[in-house]
Amino acid sequence: MASSSSDKGLTATTLAALHSDIIETNLLTRLDGPSLASLASSSKLLLPLCNKESLWKDICDSTWNSVKHPLVQNAISSFPGGYRSFYSDSFPVLGASSGGGSLCSQVDTSELISAVDMHFMNNQVYSKVTVTDTNASCFPGSLFHIDLIDHKETLEIPLKYQGDANLCKSKLEENLTLSWIVIDPILKRAANVSSLRPVCVRPQSDKTGIEVTYSTILSGDSCGIDTTEFVECRVVASFGCEKGHNVELRALSLCLVDMVKSRLNGEMSLRILKEAMESGERRKECGQWEEYAKKLDCTRHKLVSWLLLAVSSVSLLWFG
Repeated sequence: MASSSSDKGLTATTLAALHSDIIETNLLTRLDGPSLASLASSSKLLLPLCNKESLWKDICDSTWNSVKHPLVQNAISSFPGGYRSFYSDSFPVLGASSGGGSLCSQVDTSELISAVDMHFMNNQVYSKVTVTDTNASCFPGSLFHIDLIDHKETLEIPLKYQGDANLCKSKLEENLTLSWIVIDPILKRAANVSSLRPVCVRPQSDKTGIEVTYSTILSGDSCGIDTTEFVECRVVASFGCEKGHNVELRALSLCLVDMVKSRLNGEMSLRILKEAMESGERRKECGQWEEYAKKLDCTRHKLVSWLLLAVSSVSLLWFG
C-alpha cells in the first residue's frame, strides 16, 4: 500500500527531531550495503547520511578483509565517490557490457591491484593483495596470468578429507566462495571478476586433489587481428587432498581465455579488463539480493517504514 502524505510528513518530522549522530550510530550502522543504498534512494532526507564515507568504509571493510590493506585503501581514496563508488563497482557480479567489445583506446594503466578474499562456510580462510606491473616490457606480449600462492606456501581450510572425493567436492561447491577484485588506480575503477560461487568443481587430472573454478563472461576485444566477441575471466583454486588431513589450498590463479580456451596476452587482457571496469554490466548474484529481500521482507517502502518504527523507538529511548 502506498504511503500517505501524512505518513511522509510524520517520517520527516520524526527524523528531523533526531540528531543525525543518533540516526547514524543507532540505525544506519545496522544496515548492509544493499539496504543502505536502497534507503538512500528512498529518502531525500536520509541521502546525505547514507552517503557518508565512514559508513561505506565500514561496510567494505566488513565485506572484504583485503580492502583494509594500505595499497587498496590508497587506491580507493582517489575514487570520485570513495568507498561508496568502490562498493558499487565491486559488490555486484560482473558481466559483459550490452554493447559488446569495441574498446580500442590505449591503456595507460601502470599497475593492476588484485584484492582477493576466500571464505569457507562464511568464515574467512584466505585474504591477499597483490600488484601486477603492467609497465614491464614483457607484459604486453606474455600470457596474462596472476598467481597468488607461492610454490612453497600451503594453506589449510577447515575441511577434513575423509577419502570420499564426491563428498569433498560437494562441500567445496556449496561452501567455498571467492571474491577477486581488480582495481585500476589510474582509471579509478574496480570490478569483481569472480563468480563468487564455483561454476565447476572436479578432480585434478593427476587425481591428487580437487580443482575449483570461478568464472565470469566479459565482452571481448575487437581490436587488431586476434578478435573475440566474448572472453572468460577464469579463477582456478587447486586443493590437495590427503585422507585424514585438512584440505590444502595449493594454487590460486587468474587468467583470461577466449571461447576456444586459448589464453590471452597481457595487452589484450588489460584492455578487456579496463572495458569491463568502465562498461561491464553489474548484476547481483543469482538469488543474492532476492533471498535477502525475501528473508527480511524488505522493499523500499517497507525499509522506510522499518526506519520510522526504529526512529520512534530511539526517540522514546532518548527523550522518554
